[in-house]
Amino acid sequence: MASERIQERVTSLLAATNDAGGYPSSLVCTQDGLVIASAGEDEAEYTAAVVSLFDDVLVRARRDLGFTDVDEVALLDPARGRTVIRPLPLDSGQTLFLVVKVPPRATWRRHTNILRKQLAEILETLVREAS
Repeated sequence: MASERIQERVTSLLAATNDAGGYPSSLVCTQDGLVIASAGEDEAEYTAAVVSLFDDVLVRARRDLGFTDVDEVALLDPARGRTVIRPLPLDSGQTLFLVVKVPPRATWRRHTNILRKQLAEILETLVREAS
């Protein structure tokens, strides 16, 4: 029950950010591509593939390049547009991702910074409940 309220809050925050930034969709998912909450257009298979790719990029950046913290990866394709993937800063060690579809010429950094902070506070509770 509490997890349903958390999911509703997360969905509401995603929808508000979509409206503010003009984004067609955004979601929060696990590193396996399991969607926790979403707002806007739904492309589950695409999302799972993108998140899997991003998780691989994180592992390789840390292992092969010595990166200590990867804050964002943005993929740009003329047909699909821009997809921004940002890990959520959770103290629990669980890895969750914010995925936002960004239209041409739109900015995302400010909106996603604010959203990440809001989501981290809410999702810590959800992760603790699941443990």
